[in-house]
Amino acid sequence: MGAAGIIDQVYPGTNYVRERGSWVATACMHQVGIDIDHGAVTVQLMPYADTPNRGGVYKAWATPVEDYAGDPAFVPSRPNDSVNGEGWSPGNAHGFIPASSKTDNFMVRQRRPYDPPRVLLEKFHDANMNGVADPGEEWIIGWPVAVKDPTGVVNWEYTPAEFMVTEGWWTTQEAEPEGTLQTVAMIDGVPMSLYPTANPILSLYVEGDSGEFHTLFYGNVGLGKIVACKAYDRDADGVFGEYDSALAGWTFQVTGTAVTGEAVGPLTLAAGGDGCARFADLLPGTYVVDELLPTDGPWYARGPTQTEVTITSMLQADAVLTGGIHEVGFTNYCVGTVDFGTKGYWHNRNGLREMSDDDIGWVNQLAPYASASSYFEAGDEPFDGYFADGTPVDEAEAAPSLAPMGSPRAEISAFLVDSNAGGDPREQLAQQLLAFVFNTLQRLGGPEVAIRMPDGSFFPAGDLIDLAIEAWEGMDGDWQRSMSELLDAFNNGDAAEHVRWEPCAIP
Repeated sequence: MGAAGIIDQVYPGTNYVRERGSWVATACMHQVGIDIDHGAVTVQLMPYADTPNRGGVYKAWATPVEDYAGDPAFVPSRPNDSVNGEGWSPGNAHGFIPASSKTDNFMVRQRRPYDPPRVLLEKFHDANMNGVADPGEEWIIGWPVAVKDPTGVVNWEYTPAEFMVTEGWWTTQEAEPEGTLQTVAMIDGVPMSLYPTANPILSLYVEGDSGEFHTLFYGNVGLGKIVACKAYDRDADGVFGEYDSALAGWTFQVTGTAVTGEAVGPLTLAAGGDGCARFADLLPGTYVVDELLPTDGPWYARGPTQTEVTITSMLQADAVLTGGIHEVGFTNYCVGTVDFGTKGYWHNRNGLREMSDDDIGWVNQLAPYASASSYFEAGDEPFDGYFADGTPVDEAEAAPSLAPMGSPRAEISAFLVDSNAGGDPREQLAQQLLAFVFNTLQRLGGPEVAIRMPDGSFFPAGDLIDLAIEAWEGMDGDWQRSMSELLDAFNNGDAAEHVRWEPCAIP
C-alpha cells in the first residue's frame, strides 16, 4: 500500500506446500486487477486457506510497504520455516505488524450452486373480464408473446413458457388477434394494467440473483359479433323464402349490458347490399337487437321486431378466443292496393284484351280446366277453342274480333258466363277461380304475392288458388260454396290489399 492509502503493488507471490516432507512451490491463485475508480490494484481474496475457525471467519491485513516485516522472497527449506515465506517472527503476523496495519474481519459461507433467474409466462381466459383467474376459466395454450432481452433481441414464446433470463430489462408484448381483447397484465401477481386500459407490454428488471423467479401473466377475452339481416317478405309468412329478397338500407339498433356491468349502446347501423348490418367487437354480455320501423307508412313487420342475444366468450382449439357470430333475422313487407275484375269483366272485351296467351296456358294446367267437365255446355276444357270432337266454339258476342270462333278466348268468355243449370257448386267455384287467377296474374303480378284475408292476415294468392282447387276436387259442397263466395268477394273488390312485389321506399 502506497502513501495515498491504496494498493499500488502486489508481489507475484509463490505459495509453498509440504508434500512428502519437502516444500513444493505453487503459483499464487489470487487474481489481481485494476480498480476502475481509483486506479488501485485489486486482489481477489478467494480462494481461502484452511482456517481453524469453524465459523469461517477470516482477517484481511493491509500495511504500508515500508512497515512490512516479512520477506516475500523467502524460500522455506526446513520443516519449521514459515509456511508461505513471510519470515515469521514474534511480534508480527505473517510479516504484518499490528501497530502499523489495518485489519478487517469477514466471514465466508458456502453457498449452493448458482441457479439462473427464470421467468414463467402464462395466459388465461378471463371470461368475466374481472382480471382474475377464477375457477373454471381456462389456461390458454399456444398464445404468442414477443420477448425482448436486454440486448434487444426478440424471440417468440408460446404460453405457457418458462425460460432462463439474465440481468437487465426484459420486455414482453402479447399478440392481439382480431376479435379478442386484453383484460389484465401482471408481474409477480401485481396488476400492471387492467381493462379498459390494459397494456399488452410488460417491462421487468431482472437482478440476476441466483434462484430469482418472476411470473408474467396476461388475461384475455373473446369478442362477439351480431349480424342483423332484413328480408323483404313477399308472401308475408315470416320466413326468408324463395321469392323474398334482401332489403338494403334498413336501420338496426343494438343496446345491452356487458359482463362488466357497463351499458353498451345504443349502436346504430344500416343494412348493406346483402340486407345485413354487422355489429362487431362486442363484449360478452346480453344485448337487444331492434329493427327500427317507421312510425307511419305502408311498412309492416312479420314477426318480432326485437331479439335478445347473449354473447359468451369461448376458448376454442389452437388458442382461439371468440364470442361467436350471432345471426338474427327480421322480415318486413309493405302494402299496396289493387282493383280486381269480376268474372263478368274477364268475360268482356276489356278482360279478354288484358289476359295473355301465357295466362291461358297457365290456366289450362290447373285441375279444374285440364280436362272436360260435366257442367260446361258451350265448350269443354281445356280452353283451346274446340270441343273434344273438333267442333269450334262460337265466337264471343262481347268481342268477336278479340275472341273469334275457335279461339281459346271465345271458349273462356263462354265459360265465365255459362249458366249453372245443374246446380253443381263446382262450376260456380271454377268460374270465380278463373277470374281470380287472371286477377292474380295480371293485377298482383304472380301467385307468390300475398293478399289480405278477411281476418286481416296475409295469405299467398297461389296458396289460396291451391285451396280452391282442393275444394273443387273434393266432395264437400259447403266448402266449395264457401270458397266460391270468398273468391267472389276478392273479384268484386276495388281496393284489395296485397304485399307489393317491389319494396316501398326505405324509411
